[in-house]
Amino acid sequence: MTKLLVLGGRFAGLTAAYTAKRLLGDKVDVTLVNKTPYAAFRPGMPHVSIGVFKAEDLEVDLGTALPKKGISFIQGTVDKVDAKAKKVDYLDTSGAKQTLDYDYLVIAFGAKLGVEHLKGWDKYGNSVCEPEFATALHKKLENFKGGNIAIGSGVFYQGSLKQKGNYPDNWSAKAESACEGPVFELSIMIPAYLKKKGVMDKTHITIFSPGEEILTDIGKGSRGVVKNLYASQGFDMAWNFKLSEFREHEIVDETGKTIKADLAIVLPPYECNDAVKNSTPDLFDDGGFVLTDDHMKSIKYDNIYACGDANQITVPKLGFLAVQTAKIAMEDLANRLGVKTEIDTYNPEVVCIADNPLENMAIGVEDNTLYGGDKQVADPSSINHVKKELFTKYFMWTDGDMALEKYLGSW
Repeated sequence: MTKLLVLGGRFAGLTAAYTAKRLLGDKVDVTLVNKTPYAAFRPGMPHVSIGVFKAEDLEVDLGTALPKKGISFIQGTVDKVDAKAKKVDYLDTSGAKQTLDYDYLVIAFGAKLGVEHLKGWDKYGNSVCEPEFATALHKKLENFKGGNIAIGSGVFYQGSLKQKGNYPDNWSAKAESACEGPVFELSIMIPAYLKKKGVMDKTHITIFSPGEEILTDIGKGSRGVVKNLYASQGFDMAWNFKLSEFREHEIVDETGKTIKADLAIVLPPYECNDAVKNSTPDLFDDGGFVLTDDHMKSIKYDNIYACGDANQITVPKLGFLAVQTAKIAMEDLANRLGVKTEIDTYNPEVVCIADNPLENMAIGVEDNTLYGGDKQVADPSSINHVKKELFTKYFMWTDGDMALEKYLGSW
């Protein structure tokens, strides 16, 4: 039986594993390796920070969910991909090194949150990008009595894109931030939370970005909607602010500029996964992301696919794009293994919902201008809040199987 090894248990890895098993059945032996025993629904982590959910409410138990679909699960941290030997080294839960071989490999272990680039992170840093970060932030917000809050994004260590993969030019995008969706969502959630607490009138908020302004991955029209919203709330805005340090009452950028912040909430810097430094070098570009063709297949090793954040092609690092790439990759694999399957065409666009659950509204964004298109939608409505709620329930109900995502993405 053909061995398929999937590295990572987030949107891309789960979608790849489930799709491969659904399309290929007994033709393929699927094993998924993930660092944690659960898959967290990361779009819900901002909700954890304001107490709408607990982190454990949004975690899929992989040891239970995957075997139900005929998929093996191993908890471990990937240490090395040897593309030439067709082997993967990982550290098991005891820290011992183990090795797996494969016929086909899906690299979906995502990027790394480079908190080590931020001086003072351990003492003053806050985020929602991991369940433990969101839980810790909720405790701080519960105790917040007013003051200065800064919300923004760290730098994206993307690489030069000089070694661009084999795909259409308009799919490749340069970005200062890996994804500012969580920043946008928090910027509407947290004021609602502080109003409910009765301390918003004692609070001043600054939104910052390493880019020329916020949300440079969407069009100027949509950005204008967001900036007008910030202006109407009395927020300050700081652009080209490349965060380098947290201090007790302020944050500092690479040039020494400061923003007052008794509480600073950040999407940390994004960079390549730690396993890249040990792995076959020509699998990756100079930023540590995998070079692929338009079916997400490595241009150097045709038995390796890269999906989600690990792929050079996915910018911003967005769940919607992760699911697309994983489905396309496994549709390609199904055809190669003798199961005739229609292969979707990758259609990159920014699709997300910035939710405000405490006020029953959300801003739905659909935008493809980063890739040369002309779609610009930034729609605030109560319906979009309902969509976000239903999407969360769908993910948990299916154990992260995004089979209907292409129908739900813009419904």
